[in-house]
Parts: sequence; structure tokens; C-alpha cells
Amino acid sequence: MNFYIPKVEPGIKSKKGLYFYEPSALTKELYHYVLWGGEYIVDVPYSIKRDYMNSFILFYIKKGSMHFHYLDQSFVASKDDIVLLDCKEKNNYSAMEETTFQFFHFTGSHTQAMYNELYKRKGCTFRLPSEQNNIPNILSLIASNQEIDFTISLEIYKLLGNLVESTRNTFENRDANVAKAVPKEIQAVLSFISENYASKISVDQLSEISNLSTYHFCRTFKKYIGTSPHQYVLNYRLIQAKNQLVETNLSIEQISMECGFNSIGHFIRVFSQSTGGITPGKFRKLCF
Repeated sequence: MNFYIPKVEPGIKSKKGLYFYEPSALTKELYHYVLWGGEYIVDVPYSIKRDYMNSFILFYIKKGSMHFHYLDQSFVASKDDIVLLDCKEKNNYSAMEETTFQFFHFTGSHTQAMYNELYKRKGCTFRLPSEQNNIPNILSLIASNQEIDFTISLEIYKLLGNLVESTRNTFENRDANVAKAVPKEIQAVLSFISENYASKISVDQLSEISNLSTYHFCRTFKKYIGTSPHQYVLNYRLIQAKNQLVETNLSIEQISMECGFNSIGHFIRVFSQSTGGITPGKFRKLCF
């Protein structure tokens, strides 16, 4: 990896790191994983220019400002900004003043799809509340020199998930300042699902509980919950199944029955689809 790192980087005043990490083969196959990271204090003339690197990079600007040129566009990132770049694209960044920033390079089997979605929604720059920005925590984990692949991966998933959620209102053209109170008829349906998810549930049954026509019920449900009734029930069952896999010693077949799946084969298939290929059995092992 060192051939990606310039031997001379003028403008660096001090740095913590670089912290390198070597994930397992399984981690490389299944998860987001980190390559290296650090924290720099830089000033003019600090500048990095790369034509290609098979990774993604996340920056967190703690102080100062940096200029970026990426995908034929130029922009400035300032204090508290988070910047996400695909390093397979030409990129150039430089200090505009004394600047402190944290960063880490990462990749993984599903990283490209997550990056594509984020770029489509918001471009390269984001902001998060301090409690949702876990970049400092990720760097601390890398620096610990422990083999903690899954812990680091979960932190990256959490960070990227927070970035997606931060774009939700803008991307879906929702008014971020207006909270949508869920109507009583939809609340009744949600309560019914939570109490009866182990049983067979149909959309017609749910629309009847809501006292709405099936068409109007489905439209209203998606408007307030953000997904279709069918997908919500499936997601709810998957969440319950994951809880049982972690918190009980029940067999996978028992869990599939208790969570409302019509067969163990169906359960394993939809579970694996929801986790990017991790079966219930592998999920249970990874969580212990």
C-alpha cells in the first residue's frame, strides 16, 4: 500500500499515524473494511494529487478548510464537514490554511453501491451531529493494533448509514421541519404487526384493520412509514429473527417458525439477501 502514499508531503506540521490495518479474508469478502488512516495538521503548501487508487476515502475536517477538485468540480470543505471520495477517480486536495483533519481509506464488497447512492443523493460533502460522527472512534480502533475486523466494519456501516439518513429528507423531497404524525389507523396496523408477526399476515387483512381500501391503505402506509406494508412486515420479522439468533439458543428452524417465515428455506434466503450474503448461522457466529 505504501506506493499510494507520497514519500514527500510538504505542508504537514504534525500527524498521528499512519495507522495501517490488515483485515481477514472473510472480512474482505463480506464487509466494508479499513486500510489505513490518521490525523494530520497541515498548512499551505500541503497538496495531494492522485490519478487512481482502489479505495474510498473519508475526511473529517476538525479545523480550518481544504480545497478539493474531484469529478470536474471544485469545492471547499470547512470545519465539521465530512468528505467522501472514490479514489478510483482522479482527485486533488490541498490546504487553504492551517487545517486539522482526520481520514481513513476503506473499501469492501458493498462499498461501491453505498458510495453511488450517497453521491447521487448529496455529492461529496456531508455534516453529522457530533454524536453520529464516529470517524474519531474508527481511527482509535485502527490505532489499537487489535484484530477487531467486525467491530471496525460495524462502525463503518454505522457511519455510512448515518450519512444516508442525513440525506433522506432532501433526497425524498420531504419537509425536514414538519414531523408527520402517524395516523391512528396506521398505528393500529403497526401494533397488530408487532403482536402477530409470527402468524400469516396479508395486506388485505391489514387494510381491513385500518378501515381503508387496500389501495388507499398501501399509499397511506408508505407515505408515513416509508416502505410498503409487505416490506415492513418482512423487515420486522428479520429484526426479530436477528434478536433471537443473538439472544437465544433456539435452532434456526425454530426461529424461522417463530418469526413467521413459511419455511426454513425461505427464511435463509431472505435473511441472506438482507445481510449481503450472510446466512443466519454465520450471523450467529459473528455476533459472539
